[in-house]
Parts: sequence; structure tokens; C-alpha cells
Amino acid sequence: MYRYQRTALLLAGLGLAQACVTATAQSSAGNLRLHVRDSSGAAISAKGTLYGPTAGHSQVVESASDGSLQVSDLAPGRYTLELSQTGFAERRSTFVVRSGATITQDIILTVGGVNTTVDVIASTPIGALNVPLKDVPVPVQTLSAQTLLDTNAIDLTDAMKRRLNGVYVNENQNNPFQPDVNYRGYTASPLVGSPAGLSVYMDGVRQNQPFGDVVQWDLIPKVAISSMELIPGSNPLYGLNTLGGAIAVQTKDGIANQGFVISGYGGSFGRRAVDAEYGGNKGAWNWFAAGTLYHEDGWRTLSPSSVRQGFAKLGYAQGGTLVSLSGGYAINNLTGNGTQDFRAINRTTGLNHGYNSVYSIPDVTYQHQPFLTLNVTQAISSSVTINANAYVRYTRQNTANGDINDDSFDQSLYTLSAGDKTALTKAGIPYPSTVQNASTVPFPYLRCIAQTLQKDEPYEKCTGVDTDTVTRQHAAGFSGVLNWNTTHNKLSVGAGFDRGGLTFQQTGQFGYLNTDGISITRVNAFLDGTYTDDDGTVIDNRVNLHGTTTTPSFFVTDTFSLNKWVLNVGGRYNHTSINNVDRLPPASYRGTLTAVNNFQRFNPTAGIVYKASSLLNGYFNYDESSRAPTSTELGCADPNFPCSLPNALVSDPPLKQVVSRTFEFGFRGNPDGRYRWSAGYFHTNNYDDLLFVAAQATGYGYFQNFGKTRRQGVEAAASAHLRKLDAGAEYTFLQATYQSSQTIEADSNSSNSNAKSGEKGVADGGLITIQPGNNIPQVPQHMFKLYSDYHPLLKLGISADFNLISSSYVRGNENNQHQADGVYYLGSGKSPGFGVVNLGSSYNITSHFQLFAQINNLLNRHYYTAGQLATTPYDANGNFVARPFAAYASGDYAVRNTTYLAPGAPIAVFGGLRVTLGKR
Repeated sequence: MYRYQRTALLLAGLGLAQACVTATAQSSAGNLRLHVRDSSGAAISAKGTLYGPTAGHSQVVESASDGSLQVSDLAPGRYTLELSQTGFAERRSTFVVRSGATITQDIILTVGGVNTTVDVIASTPIGALNVPLKDVPVPVQTLSAQTLLDTNAIDLTDAMKRRLNGVYVNENQNNPFQPDVNYRGYTASPLVGSPAGLSVYMDGVRQNQPFGDVVQWDLIPKVAISSMELIPGSNPLYGLNTLGGAIAVQTKDGIANQGFVISGYGGSFGRRAVDAEYGGNKGAWNWFAAGTLYHEDGWRTLSPSSVRQGFAKLGYAQGGTLVSLSGGYAINNLTGNGTQDFRAINRTTGLNHGYNSVYSIPDVTYQHQPFLTLNVTQAISSSVTINANAYVRYTRQNTANGDINDDSFDQSLYTLSAGDKTALTKAGIPYPSTVQNASTVPFPYLRCIAQTLQKDEPYEKCTGVDTDTVTRQHAAGFSGVLNWNTTHNKLSVGAGFDRGGLTFQQTGQFGYLNTDGISITRVNAFLDGTYTDDDGTVIDNRVNLHGTTTTPSFFVTDTFSLNKWVLNVGGRYNHTSINNVDRLPPASYRGTLTAVNNFQRFNPTAGIVYKASSLLNGYFNYDESSRAPTSTELGCADPNFPCSLPNALVSDPPLKQVVSRTFEFGFRGNPDGRYRWSAGYFHTNNYDDLLFVAAQATGYGYFQNFGKTRRQGVEAAASAHLRKLDAGAEYTFLQATYQSSQTIEADSNSSNSNAKSGEKGVADGGLITIQPGNNIPQVPQHMFKLYSDYHPLLKLGISADFNLISSSYVRGNENNQHQADGVYYLGSGKSPGFGVVNLGSSYNITSHFQLFAQINNLLNRHYYTAGQLATTPYDANGNFVARPFAAYASGDYAVRNTTYLAPGAPIAVFGGLRVTLGKR
């Protein structure tokens, strides 16, 4: 075991041992010693309420003229303090009072309209009026910077999947910084072509990129995160693409994050990282800077990744004015080697076997991004404020992907033709004089070279294909909100303008699979229209697209409260124009990407909360949202010019925008007490949803609007906040189904049209029909989570969480009918359910030094988060065998089809030291 692992395991063991020590000291009261100030440091006299650890226990408190606020003789437990003052945003703080301890802390009140705590949420993405969570008619979930520390999460998505109800990940890329994050069956993914359904904001700036609405999670700096909220439903105020929910991230500043903190850690898989942050203020100015250096070799074969992130913010706060200018830069190299044949994972012998094996390489993403964000809040009066923001961002991404060419699997790759021999002889390349087969040539390559020299059929005789892409995206925009805040009414009216520009280029090159079974040697043959297959289809995957996306919008929201009732209404109007220009020369075998598409819609929302008592309130909410088709979908939507892949863009006919309609209702209780609970039902229908459907004449496909899909289910949660323990349990039942019939291509599904006609295993043009009620792939029905943060001693903390996720169908099994036959079709077509336990600990040596350790996947379970059906050239022993079966009477050849799975990381142990200096 590595040195890091031994150190981390020792620390974790020490924490668990100390947790068993029985305290003999008698419990004594604790105290609060607080100072209330504004952002410039001036003392403030503020009033508020301190809620105790027992339901119904509260007391009114008020800070003195010098800002001091002292509360003595408090019983140990969790307390919540709400403070307010005219002209300032309400501040809500949580303290855990321990026996005989005195908590000393500065409480900073900021100008009204600034979101300062995760116990309230902003009414709009740029942080307008703070609305208490108990007044919001949906079950908002939150994470704080402290949660990220307690869980030892390596990034935001790591904490989300472990602590937020209904959140799960599909690791299709199999890189910790590139997951598909899902909530209620909707996705925020870094992969172009994935159906987007969640919007993501950071400091009021939309993080969904113009091309494909993708979200690059590795560009969001964890060390700079102050808080995040997950807002469920089709909330139109969060703009386009909020079909199933919105994620709003706020970053730290120098007011609430003073001092210097640096942490270094290392452990399994060659993981080593440093996080650092520094914040401070003087007079009206404050500043904050943070950065991360991260590298790991990866737990799978040849899977290293490096992440380098920097973030800085300069703020000014004086009187009713609050200004912040933030910027960042990230430059990352990520390797995500994707799914693997389940048989290779389970094999113990042969080439490329085992849980850490990969199917092919490379699968590398290089990207960098600079950005600037300006946020301004100006108080006009004690009840009227203005919020505004502006941003500019540039993102460049380069990818290199090596794949085994599935068009070669049913070909004759071993026997050289006379033309092949002549071409090889002229090139001076030796070849065997005897007849070859799969046993004598385990990785055939000579026919690939010969066909390339003859410029004949490299698309069928070459066993590898490499695809390279370059994406450049510019985004800029601004928005403004006018807010009116009274005792019973919070009204916001605003408008925004966003513009994104992109250039996407793609090229492909043939090659042959090397003797290592995973890497590819390129040859001088390209997928550039030079070659035509046996069906007369031109082989060309080139793309050179330039486009702009422009979206002006306006929105309004009003929250009205009267006694026990809270009513919320609002809406947003978006007008999106997508202007694409195809920079490739015209060709008869494909259409053109050049087109202008316009989409507009007003989406409403309305909800109500009834607060019967502190122990029970109910809510109901209805909202609508929409998303415009992406350039990927528009570029592959013509049945006359279908695509072999969603990103092989060829034509740009019109599509309709997707519209989602959500209603939900539920109950929750005791939000400020020791025991809290919630339960609710949600129901979302997508209309004119988008699906990649089959073009029967060609075997290719295209995107098309069709009927509807549905996501519905139940969410329930309960938590306890005791003297030394915070713990919770969460459960989600999620049913994601198609609600319309459609025919799609699914060559590797055992129930496809080829198999039913007697030609099992033929992977060309096999069709299946989706029926209403079929489950959408990669969406588990059941999710159960347990978590706890336990402090048996003042200096010791232990965190643990358990995720139990049920099975789901893999992609390619959309009709849920795939059945393995052990010959042509292999694997169940499902990703099995799994459970994962994570354990962490921290020990404060002094107030300046903290040791921490983390063990992920404590029980070292082998589990899988995603999968797909696809062809394979390998037999059960891992040998490459082309054309493994005899031809049918039609002349078609069958190939093996298998279930590919995305394995989750095995047990990982890491630990380190955190140093805090000058922190207040």
C-alpha cells in the first residue's frame, strides 16, 4: 500500500477508535459571543431570533450599539440565529454549541438583495430578493462550503451525489470530473449529444455552454464555492433548459472568508492535490483568491488527469452599494476511457482484462477557460434595490478519441487479395505467404495498410478510427433586476441578454488496432468523403460549423405572504435565435448546416405554501419551461441526410423546442428544529421531446420531435440535528418513461428487426419500437441515501454516507426487451444496482492545524453507473476475431453484441493536512 494510503488509514482508524471513548466529564452550558457588522466593518444594531435545539424553543435577541451580541448558558446542541436590519439582507447562521465552549464569531450583514446563506434562496439567478426556504413551494436542497469540507469531496458533483436526494451520476466518461449529473431523470452532462435538462449557474452566470448545452464540471472551482442550491422543477426564472431543475452556485468573498487556508492531500491512484484560499477586507474593500492543483494517475489503465483552477474576486461595499468583480482561469487535461465489455471486466486472464481495463485509447479532453463576472447591487431605499451583472467567457476544448472500427467486425481481414499483395510489394512492406486467420494474426493490420495504399476500402478493412475535435466558444451577456421588498411582498422585475458564439471542427482518420489491444496506429486514410461503402453511402464525418446563439429575455416574480399563506407567481419570456453557418464546401451527399432558427415562449410559474405550524406546512407548485434544440440536434435532423452519429452533423432542418410542464405538492415540518422531515410528489411531462430515431432506408438516424416523455415520483427525507450528531435519510422513487411510440435503430438489441427476421447478430439496420410505458435508460427507479456527521469530541469529526442505487436499463435497450442468448447477444442489457459506503474523519490538532482522511467505497464494491449495448470483435477469451460466424443466405454476417458497463472507482484512500492562519 502506498505511503499516503498507510497514513490515511492510520488517521481514519484513530478517528474511529477515539469515537468509542466514553466521555466522563459532566455537561456544561455553552455561550455565544458575536459581533454584528456591515461589510465595511462598522458595528450594527440588529434584532433577531435565536432558535434552540428543541422544537418550539426560541428567544428574541438584539445586538448592542457596538455590534456585540452575547447569549450565555446555552444547552449543548444546534442553534439557528436569524438577524435583520432595515436596508440589509436577512442573515441566517447556524451554530453547534458544545459543552463548556464559547463560540466567537463576526456576523456580517450585507446590503439588501445579496444572497448570504443557504437557508434562503435568491428569487432569480442573479441573486435578487432572498426568500426563506420555508416560503418556497418546492423542496429546495442546499450544500455549503462546510459540507464540501466535511465530505472531503474532490469537486461539487462528488458532494451532490452523496448528500442530495434524487441526485445520481452516470459515469459514461469514467472520469471523476466528467460525470453526467442527473436529477429527477434530467441531465447536466459534459458530453455533446446528451439530452440536457438541468441549468447551472455560478454567481448568476449560466454555465451551460452554447454548443450542446453541455456543462464542464471541471471548470467550476470547488475551493471557491460558498454555497449551492438545487431548485427542483421546471422553474422558468432560471431560463432555458430548466426542464427538471436548476443548480445555483455562489462563490466566496473576503468578507465572510478572512484569512489563509491551505490543504494538501494524497493517496490512492497517485492522487495528489493542493487547495489554497486567501481572503480579507479593509474599509469598504474586500478580496478573495483561491486555487487548486490536482493530479491523479487514475484507477483505470492509462487514465491520468490534471486539473488546475484559479479564482479571484475583488469587492467593494459602502452604504447601499455592493460591487464585486470576479474572474478565473482553468486549464485541465482529462482522460475518460469510458465503458468496457462486461466480459473483459470479469475475466482474470487474457489481454485487457479486469475491473480496471479499458476498451480503447485515447479518450482525452484538453480544455481551458478564462472568465470575468461583474455583479452590482445598489440600494435605492430601504425597500428598493437594483441588481445587475455582466459576464464574458471563452472556452476552448480539444479532444482525441480512439475507437475500434465496428464496420470491420464482419469483414474478411486475414486473407490478402492479389491487389493487396501488389500494393504491399510496391511499398516494400513484407507479408506472410501462407493463409492467415485469427489464431495466427491476433490483430490484423495488413489489409488496412493495403486498402489505404489502393484507396479502396479502408473504412471496412481498418480496425481503428481516431476522431479529433476542436471547439471554441465565446459567451457574453448582462442582466438586471429591480426589486421591491416589503413586509408581506417581494417583487422582482428584470431582463437579460445572452449571446454565444461557437466554432466546432471535427475530423476522422482510419488506423489499425495495435497488439496491445487498445491503441491505434493511424494510416493515411481519412473520413473526408473520399470513400463510399457498399451501400453507396459516402464516408465523411467532417464538421466545420460556426454559429451564434442570441437570447434576450424578461422575467417577473412576486412572493406575497399573509399570515400562514405564501403565494408565488412569475414567468419568463425567452426569444432564442440560432444562426449556423456551414464552412464546409457543398456536397450532393449531405445537406447544409447553414440555417437560422428562432424559438420563443413565455413560461409561467405559480405556487402556494400553507404554514399550519412550525411542525407542518404544505406546498403546491406548477411551472413550465422550455429548451431550444442544440446545434447538435439541429445539425442532425433531416431524414434525407441522416447521421451515423449525433455529432456527425450534416443538415439543419427545423425542430420544435421542448416544453416541460411540472406540478408537485408535498409536506414538510420543523425546519428549524432538531428533527426535520419532508415528503412530496412530482410529475413532469416533456412535450415535443427529442429522440435520435432510425432512418430505415439507410440504417442511420436523425433527431426528431415526438410525443412526450414523463418523469414522476416521490421524494422523502428526514434529518436529526442533535448535540453531537447531524444525520439524515433520503429516498426517491423515480419513474422515467416514454409516453409515445417511436422506431429507433438498436443493432445490438436482441429484439431488433434483424433478429426477429432470422438474422441474429447482424448489426446493420436493426430496428426496435419504443412503446408508451417503456423505461428511459440509465435512470434508476430507487435511490436511498444515509449520511451522518458525528463529533464525539470537540476536536474530532467523523462523516459517513451510504448510497443505494437500483438497477437501470442501458442505452440501446430503450424498449426494455433485450435478452441475452449467449451467442450473438451477451449481457443482460441492464446496469445492476449497487451500494457504496464512504467514511471520512478530521482531527483538529490545534485551531490552526487539522488532519483529515477519507475512504471512498469502503467495502471495495464493484459497481456500475451506466452502460450501453454495442458490437464487439472479441470472443469470451478476449481474442480479436473478425467475421466470427458464417454468412446468412442473404450474404450478411453476424457479429457479437455485448453489454458495456461504466465501472465505478474501487476503494480509494487519501488524507492530508489543512492549515488555517488568520481565519475569523
